Amino acid sequence: MDFDERLLEVKVKGVLYLDGLWQSEGYFKDVEQTIREDLRIIPSKDVLNQRMVEEIRSSNAVALHVRWFDAPGTTATHNDSADYYQRAITLMERKVESPRYFLFSDDPDAARATVLHDRRVIVIPHKRGDEHGFADLWLMTQCRHFITANSTFSWWGAWLGSGENKVVLTPNLKSEGKTAWGFKGLIPAEWVRV
Repeated sequence: MDFDERLLEVKVKGVLYLDGLWQSEGYFKDVEQTIREDLRIIPSKDVLNQRMVEEIRSSNAVALHVRWFDAPGTTATHNDSADYYQRAITLMERKVESPRYFLFSDDPDAARATVLHDRRVIVIPHKRGDEHGFADLWLMTQCRHFITANSTFSWWGAWLGSGENKVVLTPNLKSEGKTAWGFKGLIPAEWVRV
């Protein structure tokens, strides 16, 4: 799971297939601009997404991602805690002037009820199916700042977001060998662990 810098020294002869998550910019920092160009998302043309992107671009937008690995309200430990989100929002309020929160979630109603309570937030309507995921990722990348979940989706949304002086707050979870979060090399140096 950890970033393995030895792979940067491998000399390939012929064809080599590597299987993994590769969710560490350590593997591609030297070609960051190429990766950003290759992963450039074609903007969604539908009216709702165009209206949302206008709101995002006209504010000091913070993408707030809540990912439900386990059913909301269960005692399982895969979801980020409500306490994490409260601490992250408090810290964001100190770091960013007049933040406006845009909630991205696979269950926005549960996220609002469990995590955000009565916070001022604009909920990005969840669109079912993988064919719509690109639109949410595109909208997320248009935000200036980020509060991520322990999720590859929000990691890529924050990493691809190109806001100048962006603030990225992310869970300070430790990997226990069974999760894809908290491993060595996952969190870029400029991101803040909460």
